[in-house]
Amino acid sequence: MARTLKDIVNEMPKERQEKIQTRTDELILEVTLQQLRKKLGISQTDLAEILKVTQASVSKQERQSDMQISTLCQIIRAMGGTLKVTASIPGKGEFELKQFEECGQ
Repeated sequence: MARTLKDIVNEMPKERQEKIQTRTDELILEVTLQQLRKKLGISQTDLAEILKVTQASVSKQERQSDMQISTLCQIIRAMGGTLKVTASIPGKGEFELKQFEECGQ
């Protein structure tokens, strides 16, 4: 009988299982703007109306890999959220950058 992935993971040392679970949790939270919008049940048309732009503009923004923080903030706020900018420095920790604090309000 074939072994399942669950069987293989269960045979691993607990420490390795915990690392796998931690990374799985991280990946679940990583989404694109389009995925986030869809997960929230918001159409591009609805988002465009809130932002007072065209649906084509929303589509273009979702495909961008580089945008201003203020633009990203407006999109997140239009979806009902707040944006926090965090810097992760290996061995030093994570730091929320306060200069963007007003963006989320």
